[in-house]
Parts: sequence; structure tokens; C-alpha cells
Amino acid sequence: MAGEIFIAMTGDGNELWADCLERKVVALGYDKPYFEAWRAGDREEFFNVEMKASPKAATESDVRGRATTWFNRATRITESENDIWLHRAGNDLYWAVTTEADAVFEEYDGKVMLAKPVTSWSRRSRRTVALTWNSIHPKAKDYLTTQQAVLRVADATMKEYLEALIGGDNLKRWHDRPEWRLRLGAERGRTLGSNVELSELVLTRMMMTIRNTVRNSNGQQVLRTLKDKRLLCTDAEMKAHLAYLMVRQEGLCAITGLPMHVDGQENLDHDMLASADRIDSNGHYEPKNVQLVCQFVNFWKCSQENGRFMELLDKVVANRFLAQA
Repeated sequence: MAGEIFIAMTGDGNELWADCLERKVVALGYDKPYFEAWRAGDREEFFNVEMKASPKAATESDVRGRATTWFNRATRITESENDIWLHRAGNDLYWAVTTEADAVFEEYDGKVMLAKPVTSWSRRSRRTVALTWNSIHPKAKDYLTTQQAVLRVADATMKEYLEALIGGDNLKRWHDRPEWRLRLGAERGRTLGSNVELSELVLTRMMMTIRNTVRNSNGQQVLRTLKDKRLLCTDAEMKAHLAYLMVRQEGLCAITGLPMHVDGQENLDHDMLASADRIDSNGHYEPKNVQLVCQFVNFWKCSQENGRFMELLDKVVANRFLAQA
């Protein structure tokens, strides 16, 4: 992967994280005097602002060093391009890549948000495996646990590990290192939780469901005539397409936009499991007619046409809002 890797806190106490997630940006918040000095490229004025805000006991060298750090952070985040940014939110580990789009500056609560557009923040690796704090190695946790607003991953070994983690690659060559095994406590029988196989589990389950549906719904009489459903491609082609959809849909239900769950993840809700659904319920299983939805949506939709089901769902939501008003 090109570019650098950064770990980001998003504003004071992560106050900007909700905006970052929704608006696809990585951001910092600066008080207006700091922002104005930085925007003017005036390092000395930036230092003067910091000097006025510092305790009387603070030395000039300490203040100047702190001012330089924060001045450079603003520059680093707004000029970032094709860099990976990591952010931890509870047990979820998010990542995104900065784009070529211009930086954004917006006032809020007497401050200014300095933001750089990114690709969608993702909680999954490039192979659609869920990234959770509990499943990464303690050595990485040590490195990622920071109180700094912006931290560049300078250690080459850790950078390679994080690139592999985001790529969904095999991490065995790091986990087998003596110092990593020692940090984990493997000599005392402890093991590292892993989500490596979750993607394969969900794909295998969805393929089994498709095969069973096709096998049991070939037009036979069972008190009623079941619709003929066929698989119009090879198993391998459909499985590859399902994997592609997990990435393209960013793990979100195609109809509701809710995050889909995957087999074996923590706090699994079976109603939220990823499920292969035919867009046109009168059609067959083929790549152009398949979408991924939460399992409960597939059950509720049943044989409804896609557009009609979404229309009915909108009516339910609108009625719920009306009842709560």
C-alpha cells in the first residue's frame, strides 16, 4: 500500500467522530485564534497564541515545541492524500484512506473543524473480515493506544502488520515472533482471538442456503406450488460474487442500510446475519439478481418485489415516526 498510516483522535474527546463517520472525513478541531494563525501560515503567531494559553510556569521551549506539533498536525491532516487513517471506537477498529479532494473548514461551537475527505470508514478488512479491538495482537494494541490527536506509524514492522491486518492477510509471521508470543503470553497457554475465518464462514453459509433453496423449490407441490428457483451460474462464480457484494456494500444491508452481522462475530444477532436475497423474487439466483440483506429483511420480504417491499417498509417507518410525534 502507498502512503503513510496514521492513528487519529477526532477532536477534543473524539467530539467530531460522529461527523467524521457520517460525512466521510478525518478531522481535528482548533480554537479560532489557532486556526487563523495556521491558515495564515504564521508559525510565530501560532506560538504566541499558545504562549498566552499556557500556564505561567511553562517554559518557552516547551510551549514552542507544543505549538510546532499542533501547527504541523493541521498541515498533515489537511494535506494528506492516499494515507490510511485508523480510529478506534469502543471495540470497533475503523480505517479509511484520504482522497484527492480539498480540505474542508467549518466553524462549530467557537472552534473550527479542519477536515480531509476520506473513503468510507470501514470496520472490515479488504476481505470483509470484521476488525475488532479484542481480536488484534496486544503488541498492536500497545502501539494503537495513544492520547495523541495524530500519530504517524513510524515503526516499519508495525506499519507492515497494520497493512496486513487491513488487507485481511495471514498474520502468522508476526504472531510467531518470539517477542510477540511473549507479549501475548503464549507460554502460559493464552491464545489470540481471531476473525480471520469469519468471511469464509458467512460465504459458506449463504451458499448452503442458496443450494437448499434451489433444491427444495423446483416447482413441486407441497400444499401449494413453490416457485421454481435455479442457480444460473457455478457455485464458485456465485461465491465470488457474494464476496464482492460484501465489499461493495461495505457490510451494509442493501435495503435498510443496517450493518450486517457475520457468523462467529462477537454479540452476534442472527436476525442481522448477512443473507443472499433475489432482487426480483420472480427471478433466479444469478449475479445480476442478487443483493445482500439482513436475514430478517429476507424473511419479511419473502416473495415481494424489491421496490414494493421498500415502499411498504417506508410506510411502516413513517407511521412509527408519526405515532411518536
